[in-house]
Amino acid sequence: MRYEFFVGSYGGREEENIAKYSLDTDKGRITKLYGYAGAENPSWLTLRWGGSVLYAVEELAPAGNVRAFEVKDYGLNPLGCVSTRGADPCHICLDEEERYLIAANYSGGSLAVCRLDKDGSLMGVADLLQETGSGSNPARQEGPHMHFAKVRGEQVFAVDLGTDRVSIYHLDADRGELRDTGKALKLPAGAGPRHLEFHPKVHNLIYVACELGSQVAVFREKDGAYVLEAVESTLPEGCSAENTVAAIRIHEDSLFVSNRGHDSIASFSMQKDGGLALRQIVPTGGKIPRDFAVMGEYVVVANQGSDEITVLRILPEGGRLEHTGICASMPHPVCICPIPGGRL
Repeated sequence: MRYEFFVGSYGGREEENIAKYSLDTDKGRITKLYGYAGAENPSWLTLRWGGSVLYAVEELAPAGNVRAFEVKDYGLNPLGCVSTRGADPCHICLDEEERYLIAANYSGGSLAVCRLDKDGSLMGVADLLQETGSGSNPARQEGPHMHFAKVRGEQVFAVDLGTDRVSIYHLDADRGELRDTGKALKLPAGAGPRHLEFHPKVHNLIYVACELGSQVAVFREKDGAYVLEAVESTLPEGCSAENTVAAIRIHEDSLFVSNRGHDSIASFSMQKDGGLALRQIVPTGGKIPRDFAVMGEYVVVANQGSDEITVLRILPEGGRLEHTGICASMPHPVCICPIPGGRL
């Protein structure tokens, strides 16, 4: 089996810090297909449906950018660049109709809504929503830090590490404007939410990865409000390692979360009622696993601290993880972006 994916990394414009790779599980190897130099700090990537256009943030201050590329067999063709009007954009996503791209400005504490043309090219910022507030950790939560956004229908779930909140906004599909719904997921003080996932079958369940708390928080919507049901640690009992949580992914009845510092992936089984039971905590084989993606029965990990991509396999019996020994070198990889239909 072969899977194709893009990797984004930290690096200067002179470096090939966006690269396309192929994972051949039969031959047990990762092959670099091509690289692109010309972007700076492309720390998050996302693809248009069908994989025809790749979008990349440029995580820069005082203002970052989003770049668009036409995806070709031989490389990336630049389609334009727009400012996100905020510092250090670290995440981007598309609305379900692919009319807008939403960028989360981490240091700027804001969300930028960028309008897209029919061909996927960028047309500029339609709306900029500025968050306010702070949290209980003065070193990391001195102000709002928008880390992630995820769209479901007309709702945008915006994860703010700085205020321990996930705010829910309504996206006006005609104007490209965000309106506050008054609803939010409120995390425990100092949890530092980073990313989230929706339960694939139970519509009212949400799982939030908490960077500063090294936890996963489970929320259930009841009577129009989201209630915190449980908080599960991603670390072994009694572990005192300095650690921050990064990525969260769901595969079938498993939920995976990466630990930076402990350098591992925590595997949870999702119970019928939506609760989580810790199944396993396995090293990634690298350092500082900032991101990972599930491709078929394989987990591809971007280990920022050890400049390598490693691959784990999901065992069919119980969803446990095992090392494959497959790895590849890349300077400071921080984002794994699978290509739709990239399974060959």
